[in-house]
Amino acid sequence: MMAPILFHGHVVWLTKEQGGRTTDQAPPGPAYRVTGYLPPHTVDNGLASFWIRDFEPGKWASPATAFWAIADNEGPLEVRPGSVVVVTEGRRAVAYFHVDTVE
Repeated sequence: MMAPILFHGHVVWLTKEQGGRTTDQAPPGPAYRVTGYLPPHTVDNGLASFWIRDFEPGKWASPATAFWAIADNEGPLEVRPGSVVVVTEGRRAVAYFHVDTVE
């Protein structure tokens, strides 16, 4: 794999009440390694390592940059402007990463 393809957009973390994070806080940042997938795929057939960085620590929604950590941006993981990556901790969806641009 070459240098990662970066996705610019914004992350929206789900609260405990929304079934997302199990704590009362958004991640402290400035980078967070999680997993994610692109619908219509699921946690069972499309999960990959995903990095989110440059977000505002402790904020439930903020601009951010992300990339697939050990996979290429192709096939079931091909992110395009307008894509929404479901961010997971284990099997639990904890955030949505909304993609504005891909570079």
